[in-house]
Amino acid sequence: MNNLMVIDGIEVRRDVHGRYCLNDLHRAAGGEQKYRPKYWLDNKQTRELIEQLFTEGGIPSSEQNQSVRFFQGGSDTRSLVRAPVNTIRGGAEQGTYVCKELVFAYAMWISPSFHLKVIR
Repeated sequence: MNNLMVIDGIEVRRDVHGRYCLNDLHRAAGGEQKYRPKYWLDNKQTRELIEQLFTEGGIPSSEQNQSVRFFQGGSDTRSLVRAPVNTIRGGAEQGTYVCKELVFAYAMWISPSFHLKVIR
């Protein structure tokens, strides 16, 4: 399976569970400081969307979309639910990885033109 998608020449990695790297998407969008994934994840609407994904049972149950963590090192009691978000700290694959629903939401937060690039 090809784990990469490319947006404007930037490869967007996927983790072993099929989630996409927000840090790569940030670079593909131009890398502006104000669009850092951390700011989007801290947004109330984003947190509510993540909560809704948990409420509905996490992300789709396929081999590529299963995980046992919400955020690495977190003590969230829902840690055994398939996680729509996972942060890897350190190493070659470090970054924040999210399910496709959150990829679209992040792209929409950045701009309409970037949103269209991602969904097309």
